[in-house]
Amino acid sequence: MKPRVARIVSYLPVGGVEKRLLAVLKRLKDEFDVEVICIHSRGKLAPLFEEAGIPVTVIPFKGRLHPVSLYKLASYLRKNRVDIVHTHMYRPNISGTLAARLAKVPVVISNVHNVDHWDTPRQVFMDRLFHTLRDSIIAVSHAVRNDILKKSKAPPEKTVVIYNGINMEDFSPKEEDIFWLRRSLKLPREAFVVSLIARLVPAKSHKNLFKAVSHIEKISKNILALIVGGGGYRSELEKVAKELGLERVWFLGERSDVPLLLKITNLSVLPSSKEGFSNVILESMAAGTPVVASEVGGAREAIEPFHTGVLVKYGDVESLQAVILGLLGSPRNRISIKTKARKMVEKRFSIEEMAAQTKRLYLDLLGKAR
Repeated sequence: MKPRVARIVSYLPVGGVEKRLLAVLKRLKDEFDVEVICIHSRGKLAPLFEEAGIPVTVIPFKGRLHPVSLYKLASYLRKNRVDIVHTHMYRPNISGTLAARLAKVPVVISNVHNVDHWDTPRQVFMDRLFHTLRDSIIAVSHAVRNDILKKSKAPPEKTVVIYNGINMEDFSPKEEDIFWLRRSLKLPREAFVVSLIARLVPAKSHKNLFKAVSHIEKISKNILALIVGGGGYRSELEKVAKELGLERVWFLGERSDVPLLLKITNLSVLPSSKEGFSNVILESMAAGTPVVASEVGGAREAIEPFHTGVLVKYGDVESLQAVILGLLGSPRNRISIKTKARKMVEKRFSIEEMAAQTKRLYLDLLGKAR
């Protein structure tokens, strides 16, 4: 009988964490009975999980530690004899951990995806208390691991790093699909496309890219910025773009065709103020699109400066502008960077390696629990 694994999340939107979760569970389901439990709502990606034979169950929580909600989740875990509970993000990490212990689940794991992932000192305190209930804490980068060791006092012996992985097959789309995407967007033939693919939230620092582009436009009229992602910050960003007089900043909204978009992109930019281990950085490298990113969080672990990408100091708009201009004028450097970057992703950051490390951790913890 295969061990039963329940991954607990808030919901399943079209996001990097969720797409990666689907890819990993597809690779684990031959050896584990896997399912996803959502404690908020289903989300747009839920049908794709179910199509892959991965059940999705919704057990809505009225509050993080709401007693009736906790009882329902614990009862479900106990009834279904779940062997491993693996939670993601702060709220499910708290609710899922407690429910799993109430249900006497043998193995409890929490995943931390970002540096400074708490909103308040109270959340840091809560996480510190709940570390004692967890068998393992997975950090997506050494930067994230160091952050939770320092701030929430996570036990070093329990805290491991498993890097995000990329499914390389997704990043070799057909030429005809690339052609039709360019045509559907009415992309000018001469455009030098700079894409920022991220949620529309302040931490992604879209405004810094806009400031850089506003200066670059005076030198090169070919630059065109694609802003890809959803979020409540869009109207504010559209206002800023208008105030700066930016004529070629296109907001595309939330998209499911990121691999294709990266193939029509000359430069992928991520000027974030903080990151755990950006999925977009790895996706860009896998697609063969040069990356320019802020030197924050796990970006340092994926990018070797001027070898597999370029790092700039967060908030340094002049440096960001200079790097974009430099790469715009140097096709040879862009080709060199993208070739080395793709090889690095294949070697160090494949979805197969991520799944293999997860499997080893599961079996190791189950062995200790029995």
